[in-house]
Amino acid sequence: MSPAQIGTGLVIGAAGAVLYAIRPRDPVFEVLSIHLKGFKLRFNTDSLIPFAVIDVELSISVKVTNPNVAPIEYSSATMCIYYRDSLLGQAQVPAGNQGANCWEILELPAKMDGLEVKQHLKDLAKDVTRREMCLKSVVSIKGVAKVWKWGHKFAVDVESQIKVDPISMDVIDQENKAHLQLQPEAVLV
Repeated sequence: MSPAQIGTGLVIGAAGAVLYAIRPRDPVFEVLSIHLKGFKLRFNTDSLIPFAVIDVELSISVKVTNPNVAPIEYSSATMCIYYRDSLLGQAQVPAGNQGANCWEILELPAKMDGLEVKQHLKDLAKDVTRREMCLKSVVSIKGVAKVWKWGHKFAVDVESQIKVDPISMDVIDQENKAHLQLQPEAVLV
């Protein structure tokens, strides 16, 4: 091998290593805690006989890690929370930004619909007895990753399976899946 071939091989190898290091990676999400904020009484007038419903207000602490070399900006989104395949409530993800290679903790206000909870009282009673309740959350967050003066639009679809103690609201176990989709065209920001 000639020195030119070795040099070319080293340059190609170094370029490949740099491209591998800066490749887009999925963000990491972890639910740290769920806190009961309070109850809100409302009256349901959808039936002939109005009846009282108690909604539950929660705060969900989520750790979000951006493992990429580019800072991001994202728009607000709504996280849907399911219990036994029924929409139980929603949490609001506020618009924001996050630096490169860092993490932050988001406090998401959430509201659980008392009318939906009422439809699952039998299952909920069993879960309280077992002290284990399985929830599913789904959210799609859209934003822009900034590299110099260029931005690349992205969407992150996150699905979480969360086991919670329904009495203490402690997170027992969780499995979070995030799928990052980059749009090929860049925009000047």
